[in-house]
Amino acid sequence: MIAGRRVISRAAVALLATSGIARPVCAQQRLTREQVLGALAGATAQTPADFTGQDLSGLDLTGVDFKRANLTRCRLVGTNFTKAQLFAATLTDAVATDADFTGATLDMVVMYRADLRRAVLRDASLFAVIMPDANLSDADLSRAKIVSPMAHAKLIRAKLVHASLGVDPGTQSMGVLRTDATSADFTDADLTGANLRKVLFAWTDLTGADLTDADVSGADFTGAILRGIRGRDRLHGLDHALHVDQAIFND
Repeated sequence: MIAGRRVISRAAVALLATSGIARPVCAQQRLTREQVLGALAGATAQTPADFTGQDLSGLDLTGVDFKRANLTRCRLVGTNFTKAQLFAATLTDAVATDADFTGATLDMVVMYRADLRRAVLRDASLFAVIMPDANLSDADLSRAKIVSPMAHAKLIRAKLVHASLGVDPGTQSMGVLRTDATSADFTDADLTGANLRKVLFAWTDLTGADLTDADVSGADFTGAILRGIRGRDRLHGLDHALHVDQAIFND
């Protein structure tokens, strides 16, 4: 009887393993602009549209209100989100390479591991965006307003000219809010004139970054790598930054 049960158990395990291998991977569904707008027309903030795993690549969605839509694992390659309202939307694991978010509202967006390489986010608002492990390498975030937990995010060669990642006095009535860039990678990023006040740069890699006229007052540089940074002689607030003695410079 026991031997019989063992045979059945082994057969069940084999069947499960086989079914797992044989199960086909579903291709992402390519949507039209009309289909996207139709789904959003019947959605509300309480019952948001669910586009999980679908393909919205290349669509012109300028100014569209996504009403907290779920865009998890979506393909958004080259999609035009100029001035779109993406407040509290979910973009976790989405692929939005080369997408255009110029002037878009992405406040409260959740986008763990999102791929936004080469995306354009000029003048975008990213208040309280949750983006640990996101990849924004070569993205253009010029003049963007960012307050975000972005631990381990990649911003290699990203353009953050006059971007604001630091403390904004206008938000302090909501409590002290600041960007957490712990262990993020800003290698060769352009942070010219950026507001980096009180940003947490613990163990962050800023190798070769351009910090000309950036303000780092109150920023925490515990273990940060600052080798080969450009514009050090025009960097503001370094004498008021924290744990600079624990940062790694050339000297």
